[in-house]
Amino acid sequence: MVSTNYRDFGKQLVQSGRVPMRRIDDAVRRILRVKFRAGLFDNVRYNHVDNRQTPLPDASREAARSAAQRSMVLLKNDGPTLPFDASKKTAVIGPLGQSLLDGNVKATGHDMLGSWWGVGRDEDAVAPYDGIKAQSPNATYTPGCTLTHNELYDPAGECATVDKEAVTAAANAADQVILTLGETREMSGEAEARSDLSLPGEQEQIIDAVKATGKPFAVVLFNGRPLALTDVDAASPAILEAWFGGVEAGNAVADVVFGKVNPGGKLPVSFPRNVGQVPIYYNHLPTGRPCDPNSRYNSRHRDIVSCSPLYDFGFGLSYTTFKVSNLKLSSATMDARRGTVTVSADVTNTGEKPGDDVVQLYIHDPAASLSQPVRRLRGFQRVTLAKGETRTVTWTLGREDVGFYDNSGRLRVENGTIEVYAGDSSTQTDNVERFKIVGGQDPREDVD
Repeated sequence: MVSTNYRDFGKQLVQSGRVPMRRIDDAVRRILRVKFRAGLFDNVRYNHVDNRQTPLPDASREAARSAAQRSMVLLKNDGPTLPFDASKKTAVIGPLGQSLLDGNVKATGHDMLGSWWGVGRDEDAVAPYDGIKAQSPNATYTPGCTLTHNELYDPAGECATVDKEAVTAAANAADQVILTLGETREMSGEAEARSDLSLPGEQEQIIDAVKATGKPFAVVLFNGRPLALTDVDAASPAILEAWFGGVEAGNAVADVVFGKVNPGGKLPVSFPRNVGQVPIYYNHLPTGRPCDPNSRYNSRHRDIVSCSPLYDFGFGLSYTTFKVSNLKLSSATMDARRGTVTVSADVTNTGEKPGDDVVQLYIHDPAASLSQPVRRLRGFQRVTLAKGETRTVTWTLGREDVGFYDNSGRLRVENGTIEVYAGDSSTQTDNVERFKIVGGQDPREDVD
């Protein structure tokens, strides 16, 4: 995990005899056995051992950059604002553009390693500003405020004061602005819950100052949890969720904001409109008082205009557009004991650029003996499509997909109707088909 005790003390403990070598052999043998069974050593050559003293191999950096690119989620893009033109003068503004620890220039990518960095080295990580500067040579950097990097941080000291004059001047001197905002890596992770899920400190003042200049801008977020972004969404034309992207985060951010890479990630969590909505999740149970803004007696919060999250599970935009259609089932029935149903759907790139879409498959059992979630994700596929291209994706549903576990931990597959939905978010409802389960348990039977 995060601890470095084995690395720091293991060698001397073995050399002193306090930890016998047979203990090491036994531990390594058990780990390798599992890895061999999992196929991790099939057709793989290990040509180096990283002793933390050598630079990361190019192949590792390429893999890290690709992973960071693919994980980013475009939450908003009015206009469209993004992608920006790298040949124009770019102002990078915000405390997470570079992480300067006591003036240590080798630590500028510190926050990009995230809260579980293990033996990751700050000097290996590319900061957002450094990645943007490499592609947009006229880029400038203005922190705007300061975020601390203490393990026990004081919320009152985080971005307590914004240098609005410097922020305004930097934005006015540029053609376009990238705001690097969010949390430090010390704010996320184990035992780092926050009761306030807005941007820490006064970071929203940076957004307001840049918006007042009239310059086009995009907010790039670095964080380890869903944030409450209602005010940020209202003020910003474009928002890119970058998470903590690892050693190549800065280069990956530049790739996306300048259009070298078309973002295609989808949210693995729901983002609330307000912290009072938490916990909020896509697979909630149905309620006897469904959301109806015209009714007093419903399940919504009285001070929020909607029951839904600000950004739904599975949501994510692109620099192009997609349509999921033509949902089909291979059969109208499924045998509860060993039957399957194949589900297919078409996804079409309806925009002007190549891009990725993540097609998602959900089911709902509306009449089970135990109340079932309004949606259950049963599969997804990420596809890359050229302009105008259509591809058919398929999934196979079996008893484990349609069944559920009762209060005694036993799998129940009950007779009845299963609703099937396909789309590119958890809320899409225009693609729905149904099939019946036969030969299963009676949902009217008593359930433990």
